Amino acid sequence: MPHLRFETTVEPDDRATFAEWVAAEFAAVMETGTGHVGVSVRVCDRSGLSLGRAASDEDVVLVDADIRTGRSEEQRRALATSIIERTSEEWDVAASNVYLVYTEHDGRDFHLAEGALASWDETETETGATRGTE
Repeated sequence: MPHLRFETTVEPDDRATFAEWVAAEFAAVMETGTGHVGVSVRVCDRSGLSLGRAASDEDVVLVDADIRTGRSEEQRRALATSIIERTSEEWDVAASNVYLVYTEHDGRDFHLAEGALASWDETETETGATRGTE
């Protein structure tokens, strides 16, 4: 169950629509379904969130992306680029002030009510993430 956690100094117009887009974009780029994708958006004031390369009066977006291992460097870069472009345009944040970090885990580190997720592979479908856990 990937968890994409956004911390930003910008109040998004519509967090729910943005979260839906993130889940759909993740599924498309990472070749999986959306049923196990978690997205959170937290707004902080500028005194509580910073990025070294951004001036203190500039908005920033920090993204932690906890994902299952197995995705290619191209997939990870494609998702990062898409998220950077979308948040930059939609939230009016300089692209240089959007920072995304991936942390990769085995499927067994992600748990839903029905059990741990399986390891990712290219043939996964919407239910594939939880196969073998019933």
